[in-house]
Amino acid sequence: MTPFVVPEGSTATIAVLLRGALGCSHREAKELVLAGRALVNGVAALDVAARPRGGAEISLAPEGAPRPKRPLEGPGFRVVHIDEWIVVADKEPGIVTVPTANESPEDPPLVARLLGAMATAGHWIREGLWVVHRIDRSTSGLVLFARAERIAEELRAQFFARTPLREYVAWTEGIPAPPRGELSHVLAENEKSRRVYVARSGEEGKDARLEYEVEAQTSAPAPRARVRARLVTGRRNQIRVQFSAAGWPILGDRFYGASDEGPGRTALHAARLGFVHPGLGAPVEYEAPWPADLVKLDRRLFAQRSPTLRRRR
Repeated sequence: MTPFVVPEGSTATIAVLLRGALGCSHREAKELVLAGRALVNGVAALDVAARPRGGAEISLAPEGAPRPKRPLEGPGFRVVHIDEWIVVADKEPGIVTVPTANESPEDPPLVARLLGAMATAGHWIREGLWVVHRIDRSTSGLVLFARAERIAEELRAQFFARTPLREYVAWTEGIPAPPRGELSHVLAENEKSRRVYVARSGEEGKDARLEYEVEAQTSAPAPRARVRARLVTGRRNQIRVQFSAAGWPILGDRFYGASDEGPGRTALHAARLGFVHPGLGAPVEYEAPWPADLVKLDRRLFAQRSPTLRRRR
């Protein structure tokens, strides 16, 4: 296939563009993408839903060319996606995202683990890794890193504008009512204890908003729920504090008022993450499955009790 340039203003997916250029079926175009042969500016697209921006060059890697490197994994993490611009990692609970004052050589942060794995696997490390957003040590799930400072600034601008999709799953004490709604608070932080709390009347703080929906619930032997939360803002400890303030602390979150130890850690998982890819100029979305401790918790709470289920929006 002769390389071609995506027309300005195009909103077509990479699969549709290949189908038009090659005269093949959509299934054949999709298979080319999944095989890593569809290149956008020389980089394998890998996502059939990617929408390359106008001006990008589309080409086809020759049959038999080396496949893109497989996702990396290591102690406490697996890489969901890696390319020359970004790294998306699925973090296990118990690991901090970036270095702290109390860092131990036996317990390196996620960023150090990623850099070590990348170097071992032969990935070119040009500048390092910049964290775009963080999740708590006790929270599992998706974390986004940029592979250059310029890319980090571009991605952080998206988060500042509140455009990325950040969706979490939480298991709560108590059942949210109504079953679908929005929480809005002003949050403040104690500088000494680092505890985040709902600001008192007249006290300065930062606006915090999220949307939630109950996915499963049970009343026996105690009221419990599985809740999907979508951040509108992105404050530290936001879901934990807002759910606690509403009367539904997250299981295992003793710091914010939970009495049930849950899975032995805060039962919160960063499940979905979506944003505009800084290299492709197209929306991308990644998803992380529940870790084993949360699967076990969910089965214990709901598998034997015919919970009320609600469809995700």
